[in-house]
Amino acid sequence: MSDPGRREVISARNVWAGYGNDPVLEDVSFSAYEGDFIGLIGPNGGGKTTLLRVLLGLLPPQRGEVLVAGKPPEEGRQAIGYVPQAIEFDRDVPISVRDVARMGRLGKRRLLQPYTAADDAIVAEALRQVELYDMRDRPIGDLSIGQRQRAYIARALATRPEILLLDEPTSSVDPQASVGVYDLLRQLNDDGVTVLLVTHDIGVISSHVKTVGCLNRQLHYHGTRDLSADMLEQAYPCPVELLAHGVPHRVFPTHQDNGQEEEG
Repeated sequence: MSDPGRREVISARNVWAGYGNDPVLEDVSFSAYEGDFIGLIGPNGGGKTTLLRVLLGLLPPQRGEVLVAGKPPEEGRQAIGYVPQAIEFDRDVPISVRDVARMGRLGKRRLLQPYTAADDAIVAEALRQVELYDMRDRPIGDLSIGQRQRAYIARALATRPEILLLDEPTSSVDPQASVGVYDLLRQLNDDGVTVLLVTHDIGVISSHVKTVGCLNRQLHYHGTRDLSADMLEQAYPCPVELLAHGVPHRVFPTHQDNGQEEEG
């Protein structure tokens, strides 16, 4: 749906994408506007990471049109800060938290051009935003998983993005650290950054994001934060339950088989 009061920063129209002859995304259409905080949920293999690759210009759509900041993704990705799902590294490599965040400035300079005072100021600001400035000289391998995730978000923020794309940013983080990451994303969103978050954590949807979509090859997105049973039924092949304060709440009806319920 259109929003005449805000600028459209992502536009996908009838997008099909995949690998070889196998489409993973089928006729996907949606818009994201300045200030949006969108959560995308869906099963493994449903196309969530593929959609991010399309938005980043790493995977050309087979059909349809994508615009990022009003440009084709190959150009528009300059407006994106990206945090991938998992980052593997050798914990013995002596790279500091500041050096990790500074990597976000690489695409903003000519090859072999040294970092400038302006670059260092932007990196320092990014580290303050994620509350890691006091740890800037520590080796990244000494940080907890949650702190490392904040460092990778700082690296994305150092690009000065209009849009943050995050692929399962808390997949390896304990629940307490996850809350901290999501609170940080909400603060960044309040400061004007548009956020598109891929997650399996349905519980997060109800407390942090502004709008939610379900993606399983096709996207069910209506620009609201409501998770309806119909949306979940189309996105997930099995019953889904939400955990609220340790108590399961069924938000997806059980399957029926000859009048018998099939428990998930």
